[in-house]
Amino acid sequence: MASAEPSSRPLSPTGCLQPVWERLAPLPHPVYFVTKDPKWQDIVDNPNFLDYPNQFPLESLYERGVNTSDIWTAQAYIDLKQCGLDVHLVPEIIPGQICFIPYYYLKARDWLHKSFVVALYHDCPRPMMCNQRFVINHSQIQSQRLDHFISHRPQPNMKPRNPSRGATIENLVFKGEAYNLFPPFRTPEFLAQLDAMDIRLVMNTEFTGNVFEGWANYRDADVVMAIRNTTHFDTSLKPALKLINAWTAGVPALLSPEPSYQRLRQSSLDYIEVCTPEDAIAALHHLKQNPDLYLAMIENGLRRSQEFTPAQTAMQWHQLLSGPIAAGYAQWLRQSPLQKKLVRPMQYFGQFLLQKREIKRYLHGINHGPRILTERSPSYQLQLPTLEDAKQLWG
Repeated sequence: MASAEPSSRPLSPTGCLQPVWERLAPLPHPVYFVTKDPKWQDIVDNPNFLDYPNQFPLESLYERGVNTSDIWTAQAYIDLKQCGLDVHLVPEIIPGQICFIPYYYLKARDWLHKSFVVALYHDCPRPMMCNQRFVINHSQIQSQRLDHFISHRPQPNMKPRNPSRGATIENLVFKGEAYNLFPPFRTPEFLAQLDAMDIRLVMNTEFTGNVFEGWANYRDADVVMAIRNTTHFDTSLKPALKLINAWTAGVPALLSPEPSYQRLRQSSLDYIEVCTPEDAIAALHHLKQNPDLYLAMIENGLRRSQEFTPAQTAMQWHQLLSGPIAAGYAQWLRQSPLQKKLVRPMQYFGQFLLQKREIKRYLHGINHGPRILTERSPSYQLQLPTLEDAKQLWG
């Protein structure tokens, strides 16, 4: 029989998982994270905020981060500061320096060509007004030299599932923006089927109180459900964050067929892929009937989560900033005065035109084309994990 009891993981007094940071080697060059959101102005003005934990409690700082731009600027900055790196949070680009900027903060009027811009390519148009890119899905890589994959770190301030719940399955939880849950998974018919199994659907969305708290709290979650019917193009831009969070929280997951999840899948214990409400009901019934299998999925997820700790993601940042980003920046600095004064502005104008093309391509791609659930492959079949899978995995 598998055990769902997690290995010792430090928790804060409020029950949040506490990352264990390692001090990393110095970066070759300082890195500037650009945020346009004034809510971060206090730590912009106080770069030594870590020295004043009463004035700047980390859990409160992390709780501000509720959108993609927050996650990849201020949150990343806070993480890397705790690793002792020379990073800075700024409201504007710093000419001549490495500036990390999420897509929606890339503004042509900022004359981005004056800095070495590393743009975040998330679920958005492909950034063109930049020198290199970080991507969150391997499908986004078009240039091995200029596009660099980085994985999401798990949700900050996460409160993992209470291990005393054991194999109880009562709460099927959705965490995210409400429109992302495919409507057939919240119909009266589906809810009635859940009720017949003594399961309720718990929606933690932008409409249910404290958004961050709802997304971070897995204490009473028994199964996570994240099922959306996006186009194949749109799905190719999505990260594996829902799966990483589920593993870290110690909660089995029902997920839609997305390449970011499938790339990480090593066994049937990693998650259950579903396409229809009937699939979800069958999967939940299977887990309720097989509590040892349910506990094995939890234990497997906790083991897999060790690949995606905040410290692991920080090391990814360090490797990329010290490697291809530093190399590209050094080459950029060596450009001749003619290149700097004439060629860069001309290239920038060309990038601006290409950006307009990418916006049109993105808007068409997310709204047109086959969708992953309603137009799925006819060969698709629900595959449920078995105790034999667990025995084979654990030996």
